Amino acid sequence: MLQESFYPFEFETEIVTHMVGTYRYTVVFLPHYLQSALPLKEHPRLRIEAEVNGIPTEGAWQPSRGNWYLMLSKRLLKEAELKLGDYTEVRFRVVDQNSVTVPAELREAIYADSQIAAKWESLSAGKKRGYCHKVLSAKREPTKMKRIKEVLFALRETIS
Repeated sequence: MLQESFYPFEFETEIVTHMVGTYRYTVVFLPHYLQSALPLKEHPRLRIEAEVNGIPTEGAWQPSRGNWYLMLSKRLLKEAELKLGDYTEVRFRVVDQNSVTVPAELREAIYADSQIAAKWESLSAGKKRGYCHKVLSAKREPTKMKRIKEVLFALRETIS
């Protein structure tokens, strides 16, 4: 009996630079043959879980001039031992478009205050992901704790 793969989509591609305005991103592009198999019209920023060169990551296929790209962080590239111009295997699956992975420390801080927790629950998934990214992108623990305080302050300021 054949078992469906945890990552039903996979392909090999080159890691390239993609310019969006004045911003330069390191990305992989989604092959055209996979675009029709995905709900990109319904979800133009399609949330996924993936492996790049065997290293797990989360992200979204984002549109750009009729193509879709996945941004690769410096941290991911370092861990996967990859650089611009390298070819790599990308495997992925589509996830719940409203899912948000909240760092444990941020979750604890939010739910320690019922007013902040209520405000958090009222936010869109995208807004929550933005706050989580701010915390997760910190390289050092003191920076992470500072950013958690900033998130709490921002949430508290919007409580009416």
